[in-house]
Amino acid sequence: MRIIAGQYKGRALNAVSGISVRPTTDRVKESIFNLIRDKVEGAVVLDLFAGSGALGIEALSRGASNAVFCDHSRDAVNVLKTNLAKTNIESQILNKDYRACISELALRGFVFDIIFLDPPYESGIENEALTLIAEKEILNAGGIIVLERKREDKPYKLPIEFNDSVVRNYGASTISILRRETKAAVTGTFDPFTLGHKYLVERALEKFDMIHVVLLINPDKKPRYSVKKRLNFIEKSLKEYRKKVKISYFDGLVVDYCRQYGIKYLVRGLRNPDESQYEDEMAEYNKTHGDITTLFIKAKDTQISSTLVRNRINAGECVADLVDKSIVKEILAEDKKWKT
Repeated sequence: MRIIAGQYKGRALNAVSGISVRPTTDRVKESIFNLIRDKVEGAVVLDLFAGSGALGIEALSRGASNAVFCDHSRDAVNVLKTNLAKTNIESQILNKDYRACISELALRGFVFDIIFLDPPYESGIENEALTLIAEKEILNAGGIIVLERKREDKPYKLPIEFNDSVVRNYGASTISILRRETKAAVTGTFDPFTLGHKYLVERALEKFDMIHVVLLINPDKKPRYSVKKRLNFIEKSLKEYRKKVKISYFDGLVVDYCRQYGIKYLVRGLRNPDESQYEDEMAEYNKTHGDITTLFIKAKDTQISSTLVRNRINAGECVADLVDKSIVKEILAEDKKWKT
């Protein structure tokens, strides 16, 4: 291992020995710092499962103002001290369990700009660590958490305060950049995604930092367009909001998706009074079973719907006033394939 960039570029770092230890590779480390390069200068950093300290030391080399290192292993702490000595960096080291570390730092008033969270793979520790970080409020309002996990690990539960704004896979590792953001979900089958759906997302973004646009797989419906194609339509329609929306599909209940991603708000559109009873029933279900609050927004154009798009296509009529202009030609081309 080595320091990749900055003041101490090229200096070798010792690794912690043992089969249970999994240091972040230089390639993954470089990728991480490419993702967060605009956050490092002057940052206060916590390297929570520090091991050799490679991530925290890299941050200091690149201009972070201070770093605190935490690891429960005495062997890891000894290696960490050796690595810090190579750079003449003086930093605080806590030889404690992550829970005790978070609690102590909170009591002492620490608030961090970057928290590196690299727990042992397949341990599930990240769930409790994220919850404690949120409860103890040791991440500042504009701060980020860099979470490294095994690519095949089970999904983790995001606290309501955080959103995984960036997710990247590197070999066997998955890196997620988590931010403190307000968030909500806009869900549907989106067959296809219309200007009405886009308006709903735009209105939701006036109230929340991040919107999860979730294509729900409904076994009772036979969609005209494939999941892949519908996701593509959504991505193109919302291209200008790509940094503020998370587009995905989910084979399950809305409450389960929201529980997994720590979402407490669902945004729904209302086109006419006939929809009110059904929407009220679903809102009550989601509140009872998932503590999810539904916010209703009146449709800008009550005539626009996915059904109308499909009907017009069947009749050979124009749909340019119903869907985003970026997908009109693609929808028509896809429809020709569908008919054949």
